[in-house]
Amino acid sequence: MERSSEDTCFPPADPRASAFFPFSGGGNVLSVGVDLTDVGRVRAALARHGERFVQRILSEREAAYCLSKKDPAPHIAARFAAKEAVIKCLGGGCDLKEIEVVRALSGFPSITLTGRARERAGDRRVLISLTHLDTLACAFAVLVTPEPGA
Repeated sequence: MERSSEDTCFPPADPRASAFFPFSGGGNVLSVGVDLTDVGRVRAALARHGERFVQRILSEREAAYCLSKKDPAPHIAARFAAKEAVIKCLGGGCDLKEIEVVRALSGFPSITLTGRARERAGDRRVLISLTHLDTLACAFAVLVTPEPGA
């Protein structure tokens, strides 16, 4: 199995690699969330509902990125999994559109929250890792306290 370009490890295992990350990890882990999404179901929803499906779950920036790919389904599935993982991490009560996967220039993903998701997170941050194959997409979210002294 070949790794996707979205495979990430955060924070980096090698401290020298931290220059490639836009921010540090944070404080104590408060909760985690994980989600596994079937790319085939996303592909079927795209075929059935087209742009309406994309607009229901992705921000304009996410949609532009995913739809620029030769096969957008695995990329959309990875973002759907990320949003579901974040919702689990925050204990529910959020909408998919309140969670956005943002890519740094390095390609590493981060999460931007709005609305109820932002309220539920408070001053805590959500770290995310996502990956996909042709058939499955997976995301892992971690809610952490602010760094001491931050």
